[in-house]
Amino acid sequence: MRKKDFENGCFSGDWTEMEANYNFTPKQRKDLATLLLELADMKKEFDVIVEKKNRLSNLWKFYNGGIATEQ
Repeated sequence: MRKKDFENGCFSGDWTEMEANYNFTPKQRKDLATLLLELADMKKEFDVIVEKKNRLSNLWKFYNGGIATEQ
């Protein structure tokens, strides 16, 4: 499409117009106390995940070492 056609409001034949239904919700801002509580919860969850990872890692090492020496 040429710039002149665009400026005159003439669009090409394959131009399609679609209606879009957007539901824009305003962003909600949280206060500092709420953010700090959420951060503390995330840290607790992270600590639990790290503990489980370490336990599984130790079990895996024990399993691999125990099976290899029992043959």
